[in-house]
Amino acid sequence: MRAWPMTNSRLRSAAGFTLLEVLIILAILGLLTATSVLLLPDVVRAAKADSGSSQLLSALRSAREQAITERRNLVLTFAVPDRLEIRREELGVDGAGNIIVTGQTLISTTFLDQGVEYRRFAPTVPDTPDGFAPGALPVVFTGNGPRFTSEGTLVTQSGDVVNGTVFLGRVDDPQSARAISLFGATALLREWRWTGAAWTE
Repeated sequence: MRAWPMTNSRLRSAAGFTLLEVLIILAILGLLTATSVLLLPDVVRAAKADSGSSQLLSALRSAREQAITERRNLVLTFAVPDRLEIRREELGVDGAGNIIVTGQTLISTTFLDQGVEYRRFAPTVPDTPDGFAPGALPVVFTGNGPRFTSEGTLVTQSGDVVNGTVFLGRVDDPQSARAISLFGATALLREWRWTGAAWTE
């Protein structure tokens, strides 16, 4: 059997990586690790704030759909610091045959997780572009007792269309600021995120 002579290219390919190549790879891995360690806390903090905001948004959408499905008004109670209660208005008939509200039944309670609360970082963080909350309160509606109607609108106890904004965040962390705007006529829900300089959807 004839043995083939080893050429320079065959010797080079059999040798593996050079020390210089290994050092370059290690330097790149170290740089990537250092960058991820520096960015990780900000990413985790943003994810927690997004989680609380998404949780509230989901609960509000579910309440609106339930109001339409059940053909009943559902009253929203934003209980500080981190609770949303949904109550159904129960109906009855008075002595004159008129339909009246006889009471309310608690049908769901949502607790915001990840340390997110109803929180307003005013004046550091301004009102959203919707402009429904010029003050400093974390939960602001243009009327009292917001409720989803069986038609899907958001109204006050007296039946007037109401707009509002709910501000969220984690204690002492303005970068975690989130907001949800509610448009009464259509019950459109708009989610906002604070970038440190402006609100974005």
